[in-house]
Amino acid sequence: MRIVVNPVPAEYLTLFILGAGIILMIGFLGRAIARKTSIPHIIWLMLFGIVLGPILGVFSRQSLLSFAPFITGLVIMLVLFNAGLNLSLTKLLRSMSKAVTLSLVNFVVVVLLVALVMYFIGFSIILSILLGSIVAGVSSSAITSITQKINRKDKDTELVEVESTISEPLGIILVLVLIGAILLHNYSLEFISTALISEFSIGILLGGLVGVLWVPLMGFFQRKRYEYSYVASLALVFLLYVGVQAVNGSGPASALVFGIVIANGEGVFRSLHYRHETSFTLSPESKDFNNLVTFITASFFFVYFGTLISLTDYAGFIIGIMIAIVIFLSRQIGTRMALYKSAYSTQDKMIVSSMVSRGIGAAVVAALPIVYGIEGSGAFLDIVFAVIFVTIFINSTMVLSFRSKNLQVKPAAGE
Repeated sequence: MRIVVNPVPAEYLTLFILGAGIILMIGFLGRAIARKTSIPHIIWLMLFGIVLGPILGVFSRQSLLSFAPFITGLVIMLVLFNAGLNLSLTKLLRSMSKAVTLSLVNFVVVVLLVALVMYFIGFSIILSILLGSIVAGVSSSAITSITQKINRKDKDTELVEVESTISEPLGIILVLVLIGAILLHNYSLEFISTALISEFSIGILLGGLVGVLWVPLMGFFQRKRYEYSYVASLALVFLLYVGVQAVNGSGPASALVFGIVIANGEGVFRSLHYRHETSFTLSPESKDFNNLVTFITASFFFVYFGTLISLTDYAGFIIGIMIAIVIFLSRQIGTRMALYKSAYSTQDKMIVSSMVSRGIGAAVVAALPIVYGIEGSGAFLDIVFAVIFVTIFINSTMVLSFRSKNLQVKPAAGE
């Protein structure tokens, strides 16, 4: 039997290569600009996506939405794994108690206030809570980009970085649980809380266990200088993510915890009182490799997200701006509640309360309600886009204000 293969038209291949090159260049230049302006590179990538999608019509929103579950799963896994790799266990433990309080208080306050606003606008209660959960988590990547501008003995910025590491995965998992509850028409608090605790517990347990088992093997591969041994850790997180999801655990939580454990292997084994003569420290090549993979993946994702925006939905943008303002105001309330009578100074609290940026955590789950056909969620993409854009603008403006007031702000590396 003769097999006929229809080759991809040459112009399509040329456009793909051209687009990929432009996306990576925008990502690089965006990071360079961020050093000077405090504006994260994700803004420029989303704007480029808007040019490709709603403005030029190169991509159709409807056709791209069908890929959302696959793309979001991959991005969530890689971003959280990389966040874990770049988190110091010492920093985590030092700020854990305050960071947990800060993240939970701010998360709950944002969800409640955003849900209240959305309900009065005319959305149902469950949809209002769902949208509040989507935008409740502070963006770890956007915050890291902005906090590079600030140095106050790393006390306040360290607190926010750990907070974002907690709140962003919490927001992603809560949204997935709420979508499941909506599809099953089961809105009971018992069902939602049980599912949330169960998924988190399984994900954290399995992620930590696999991480502890992998650290000695990873150390062995590094000592023997096996070529590209750092790829094995990335391969394992793929397998771990799928396995944890298969047993109804949280893949995102497992990827995050796995990254934290292998990045802090030396400290983990020391805390277990394990005496050894070899080093379990993650090699710089491994971190650099995963930073690169995450940068490339996130760059393409934000362009993808921008192509899904509808420029004709003015109501969505207006609602998003309103929600961004609510998030900023709620942050002032939540921070003062969480850090009440703490050792943090007034200026520390002011910097912490200014960190309102939303980013990849909100973006990756914004399209899922539409993909799963949840009625009334059609405007979520435009609302979330406006929230991300405005919160980053507010955050960057506050940082520039701090610099002008000389609140012990240092220039970013390379300036």
